[in-house]
Formats: sequence, C-alpha cells, structure tokens
Amino acid sequence: MRPIFLGLAILAGCVKGNPIDTKFLGNGGSMAIDGCGYSVTTQMGAEAPIASQDLFGADPTPRLVHLGVIGDPKTSVVVQWRTADEVTRASTIRWAQGANLTADQLTQTTSGIHFAYTGTACAVGGPTCPYRQHQAHLCGLQPGTTYSYQVGGHDPETGADHFSPVYTFHTAPDLTADPAASIVAGFVGDCRGGYDVWQQFVNQYTTMSLNTPDVILFSGDAVTVGITQPEWEEFLGEGEPLFATTQIIFADGNHEDNAVNFLSQFAQPGDQENFGMDWGYAHITVANDTPEDPSAITGANHDLLAQDLAASANATWKIVMHHQPMWSSSTSHGSNVMLQAAWQPLIDQYHVDLVLNGHDHDFEVTLPIVGMAPTVQPTNATGTVYVVGGGGGAELYPNGSHAWTACSESNYEASVIHISQSKLELDAFHTDGTAAPCGFMKTK
Repeated sequence: MRPIFLGLAILAGCVKGNPIDTKFLGNGGSMAIDGCGYSVTTQMGAEAPIASQDLFGADPTPRLVHLGVIGDPKTSVVVQWRTADEVTRASTIRWAQGANLTADQLTQTTSGIHFAYTGTACAVGGPTCPYRQHQAHLCGLQPGTTYSYQVGGHDPETGADHFSPVYTFHTAPDLTADPAASIVAGFVGDCRGGYDVWQQFVNQYTTMSLNTPDVILFSGDAVTVGITQPEWEEFLGEGEPLFATTQIIFADGNHEDNAVNFLSQFAQPGDQENFGMDWGYAHITVANDTPEDPSAITGANHDLLAQDLAASANATWKIVMHHQPMWSSSTSHGSNVMLQAAWQPLIDQYHVDLVLNGHDHDFEVTLPIVGMAPTVQPTNATGTVYVVGGGGGAELYPNGSHAWTACSESNYEASVIHISQSKLELDAFHTDGTAAPCGFMKTK
C-alpha cells in the first residue's frame, strides 16, 4: 500500500484556526466489491472501506454526487457522494434502466460502501474532520443504455428517506453490437481558484444538446492544495449538475499532489493514477507525471504507460492524458523536456493520436509531432497532436508560438472531442459557448 503525503506540519492545524482531527490517520485497506470482479483500495490517511450501515447523522442529505468508473465503462459505473454531516454511514443506491424515471420507478436497490479520510483547512462553520466518502458500485449493466438512480439511505427507525434527486447516466457503447457508435468526450483542466469560471463551463457542458459529453477528461489541478477539502467541495459542488450524469476520468496534477483527498473522492482503475480504458473507439490512457517519487517518471510510471500502450496498440484512436505538457508555447511553464525525454519515445512508438495536458493556463494545439521536430501536415498526419487545455478557471498565463504551434490563445476554454470509427475531432469553446479558434480533426 502506497503512503500518501499529508504534510505533518500542515496537519498541526487548519486555516482560520480550526483544528483538524489529527487522531484520525487511517492506514487504508481493501474490500472486494460483489459482482464487479475488483476491489476498492483506500490509501494511508483513510479508513479501510466499510459496508453500508443504518446510521444517520444530524443531516444525512446526499451532496457532491459524481460518477466514476473502475471496471468496464460499457457495463459498470461508480456513484460517489458525501453527506451534509460526517456521521451518516448509509450508502445505498436505488436504480433502474430508463431515462428520466421518477423515484418510485427505481425498483432495484444496491448497498454501497463508505470510509473516512483526513484533510486539512476545515472551513469555518463547515464539516468537521475527518471527512466521509460514500460509493455505490453497479456492475453487469447493459452497454449503450441509460439508467436512472438516486443515492442516500432509508432510516428504519424513523421511516425517513434521505435520498438525492433522481439523476441519469449512460453506459459506453458496445462496438460489436453497434459499429456505428460514436461518443463525445469533454476535456478541461486547471480550474483551481476560478470556480466561477468553472461553473460557466459546467453550464455549457450540460446545455450542449447533441454535444453533451459521454465522459469528462479532466487534466488535473482542480484545487490549489490537494489536502484542502473546502476547495474540493467547491469544485464538486459546482460540477455536480455535470458529474452526477457523466463519468469523470481524472489525471493527477501537481496541485492535487497525490493527496488522500483526491484518491478518496475519485474512483478509478488500478492505482487510480496510471491506467487505461476503452471508451467507444478511443483507448484513453492516464499517467501521473507528478509522482511522489520523481524517479517513477522514468521508472514505474513509465513502465505502466508502456504496458498500457502496448496492450492497446490496435485501438482505433489512442488518447493519452497527463498534466504537464511535453510541448507548450506558453511563456509560463512551457515544454517539459524531462517528460519529452522519458515519455515521447513511447508516444511515437505506439503512434498515439492525441495527448491532452493542462498545467499552462492557456489553450494550445500543436502541429502533428514526431520525435523532436513537428511535421507539417495539420490533418491525417502520422504524428501526435498535443493539446494544452489549462483554461478551466485558474488565472490565465501568456500564450506563445513556436514552430510546432498550430494555434494558441490565452483565454478560458474547454473542449469537446468527437470520436467515431473514422474521425477524431476536437473543438474548443469559451465560457459563453462561442467557438474558439483552436481545434483539429484527424480522419481514417
């Protein structure tokens, strides 16, 4: 079990004078999830997972509902939430196949799990530490199908229900059954400290009609300090209208800093930081470029990246997401030459189509790149297109231009990526929904 850095000096107290419960420093643990074929493993700083219990606190109202995925996204989903108190242990999901069902139509019930974890900077008047996370895992679902659900619990002593509103989600398509299936992926990152801007992007994503994302790819830096729970509350609170209906795939950023808060609140495969999965015609690989041990960039994380790319070599489209860009024309951070040396040979070897990053708070699309020099073909090139999408709300950085730059803009931007068997197309937009000049298309 990998330890998570909490910062002992920080744990000595919280901002604004509110003490953190330093007595709670769980050692983590694992629990097998019935019917799913995988286990949930929590890290140091969190309790081991516990099965749902009929225990209710002063205000068991579910909140911060958001979706994740550990198993096959065609047949499974993880629903995660917290409650207004930190006492409630009831973790239940009511669900049924169908769109826009009412609560009385949710005929199936599945018990979930819960666990507490430690953070710092408890807000004045806010929840007390430690924090409690709830999860419900649904497996054996039908591909390409819409389901309705609500989460919470039923108090057998009072007869009261404490459940969320009814939400819907959609499983990934089965390409064997539906070869013409296409998906839309949202892509955004770096909203830390700019949650008013982030809210505008959430509003855009949830009102896009035909462009509503099937999955959100978030390239990291949702918060300024990974162990600071109130920022996570803002990020997830503003994002709930989107995240309660759309699974999120999250890359660890340098500001998440491998914190137990991040690992506790986002259900993802493997070690939660280095993994891959198929979604429609895309294979999506996530890598952690800010590991606790920097040598992992050329060691363990490099090897995990290589293994996943090798296993998905025959995928129609290959997309890699990590936080710090190998190629960036911004005058703030710019290109990470260490990652270029460590990971770009793998990107080239396995002919990755698209690499998604954040870190620089601007928006940039490169020309297709092979090796250390850009190719010149903007469409259908053999090289890899690198996109910096760090305009999700954090303070903007200056953009720039180099020989590899196809388009760049210092502006708040997010994207949608249309993925079909024959086309991979990215379109960016501003907070008001107007189209941004940066984008690209590749066809087969």
